[in-house]
Amino acid sequence: MIMQEVKKLFPPLLSVLCLYFLSYACARVAVFQTVEHYSGADGKSGLRQDYIAKRDRPAGEGWEYHMFLPIIKAEEGIINYFHHR
Repeated sequence: MIMQEVKKLFPPLLSVLCLYFLSYACARVAVFQTVEHYSGADGKSGLRQDYIAKRDRPAGEGWEYHMFLPIIKAEEGIINYFHHR
């Protein structure tokens, strides 16, 4: 009985998840940009940290940023992992 209910919930949940990723992909192209930040003086030394922000705005601003915050943080983590490897 419970397995049938779970099977009924799987397609709608998968659809919502796919729609979320697709909408983030569109927003990533049109709304967001990757900003490079160097912790050293004049950007010449230190570790590089990339973060994602709305175009011409600081990170954390706008409803779009808050809506996609989990996937933005995952993408930032992946980028920073490969840059500091």
